[in-house]
Amino acid sequence: MQSKKRATTITDIARAVNVSPKSVSRVVNNEPGVSEETRQRILQAISDMGYVANTAARNMRGNAKVIGLVTSGFEDYAGQVMRGASQIAQQFGYNLVLYVQHAENQPVEAYRNLIGGQLISALLMVVPYDYDLLVTLCAEYDMPYALVDYQGDTPVEDVPTITVTNRRGALEATRYLLALGHQRIGFITGTMDMVSARERLQGYQDALAEVAIPFDPTLVREGQWTQASGFAQTKALIEAFPDMSAVIASDDLMAFGAMDAIKECGLHVGEDVSVIGFDDIPMAATVYPPLTTVRQPMLQMGASAIELLIAQLEGDSVIASQREFATELVIRQSTAKAPAKNS
Repeated sequence: MQSKKRATTITDIARAVNVSPKSVSRVVNNEPGVSEETRQRILQAISDMGYVANTAARNMRGNAKVIGLVTSGFEDYAGQVMRGASQIAQQFGYNLVLYVQHAENQPVEAYRNLIGGQLISALLMVVPYDYDLLVTLCAEYDMPYALVDYQGDTPVEDVPTITVTNRRGALEATRYLLALGHQRIGFITGTMDMVSARERLQGYQDALAEVAIPFDPTLVREGQWTQASGFAQTKALIEAFPDMSAVIASDDLMAFGAMDAIKECGLHVGEDVSVIGFDDIPMAATVYPPLTTVRQPMLQMGASAIELLIAQLEGDSVIASQREFATELVIRQSTAKAPAKNS
């Protein structure tokens, strides 16, 4: 029995012409943003390769009023973003379908079934694995998407993203500790393949440079955004630097682990070693001592991403597809003046 020939996709056209799938999508939808020379090459490839846009499937998706939400986990940060997204979606009469990734490099067909089917009208990604593949498939199937916490190496034009002032947040946290007299400050990054982790580390370095304190890379340890990694890395820092008087963690979960490590070493949080986190998840205000942290407006970020998607789906004009929210240092009892021996 002869196998059925696979239909030509936008990705096939993009590969043949050596352009992005987004450029092909613009030509198919008669949108601006592509030079005339490139437009003609794409149109020629469409003709030669027999590409046919599936407008019927697109229209059926558009009437579904269902938005897919892909995330790599249920940690507090993602949970708060999803909560904000859900609240706004409900107000506009949309439903959310959740797809949880458990590891990187998932089978392509799983994503293709999600994006290429007729169930969802748009896709929201919250710190996802397989980012490049998901974006490529969204372009191939002409599906609106938005990304919370962009992970690419460089800013990409027309990538709908919701981010925060990561670098400035870490800068202000480090400045605050320096103003309290801390000189030897440890820093626990998130996984360094993420832009947010690198930006927060840069903010820490910026603050040290402002007061002419040389950057010491041995005071920086890479965490995994988890409480366990915060515990392990802080314990290692305390053992290596007994005179370290403060630690900044790139998220609150790692900060909680840092506090546990400090206590296990027989020290007092906020007296012997100050701790600052990043996110301001609900538990940050209830741990003991309450955690000083850099607040991200996570509910607003999720809500903004949904508003951006709904505007695209309903044909409203989108003034800015890249939105950056300000962070805010929230001071609680996990930080204090540096001990006399370290000041």
